[in-house]
Amino acid sequence: YHFDAALYAQFLRRWAMPLGVTRIEGKVVDVVRDAATGHVASLTLASGTQIAGDLFIDCSGFRSLLVGGTMEVGWQDWSHWLPCDRALAVPNMRTEPLLPFTRLTAQEAGWTWRIGLQHRTGNGYVFSSRFTDEECARDVLLGALDAPPLGEPRLLRFQAGRRAAAWAGNCVAVGLASGFLEPLESTSIFLIQAAVMDLIGLMPTRRSGIDSRLAAEYNRLFEVHYDRTRDFLVLHYTANRRHGQPLWDHVRNMELPESLAHKIALFRASAAAPDYRYGLFSRDSWLAVLVGQGVLPAAWNPLAEAVPLDDLEARLADLKYRIEVNAADMTAHGDFIRSYCPAPVLEPAA
Repeated sequence: YHFDAALYAQFLRRWAMPLGVTRIEGKVVDVVRDAATGHVASLTLASGTQIAGDLFIDCSGFRSLLVGGTMEVGWQDWSHWLPCDRALAVPNMRTEPLLPFTRLTAQEAGWTWRIGLQHRTGNGYVFSSRFTDEECARDVLLGALDAPPLGEPRLLRFQAGRRAAAWAGNCVAVGLASGFLEPLESTSIFLIQAAVMDLIGLMPTRRSGIDSRLAAEYNRLFEVHYDRTRDFLVLHYTANRRHGQPLWDHVRNMELPESLAHKIALFRASAAAPDYRYGLFSRDSWLAVLVGQGVLPAAWNPLAEAVPLDDLEARLADLKYRIEVNAADMTAHGDFIRSYCPAPVLEPAA
């Protein structure tokens, strides 16, 4: 799904507040901790208002004000595996056709994206400052646009990695406060949603208080989500076949996380692809990248021989036929959007 992020945030606010959420705007200038437990007791805002609580969710972005700052939880730097650390973003006027997918294009020092919305097209260049500079990256981005830009490119700086733990004391980091992985697979919203759902399942009560066993299980799941997502992103880079370009040569030959090296070796040996209960990417996603980027197995699972080859070919041919027939009958994406949820298209300024 392609959503306008600002409109989506406004929608969530309008939905949440009538359900009892109290929204208080202010800048946190002090954090008061309980002397006995070390837990956060209250926050002090610039206005002088104090906000006490039993459990604090840290959504302070890269600052990680509570978990990284007050609770001093360390940061695991993954930039040696994911070296892209900058992004330039700029919208341009909407062009036809409206595509139902995000287009990513490899560039010499990273990759560019193109996301079509009804009223504009979002574009960006994610790159490594080790392999190009910001001015060159700007030229690459603007040169890739298919319509005039609607402003100057906006620069974002980041570092791939995560906190050593997301739950510390009575504070739980969610979103950028807990970690960041570059947007190659648009995983940030999933990682936020997974954190919310895991917290709901492990929410402490007033009766139980802050139980360290809840925090330990939450942090275990947090590591699973982040580490498996990291491996999937690194796979895209290390399996590349773009020879003669410094960034791509580097990531193709770098030492991999032990967990990813094991996954690749296992697949090469027996065609066994990761198939997890927890994690965003299914076995089909892993297969698409492994096989699609030329990582091929030397053998196969003996269960594959349980179906005669003629039967298998007939089933696949039938599946292909049914996909083609159904796809041909579907409404074009742009026509469907205009009939189902139309939005005004911005006109160029006179």
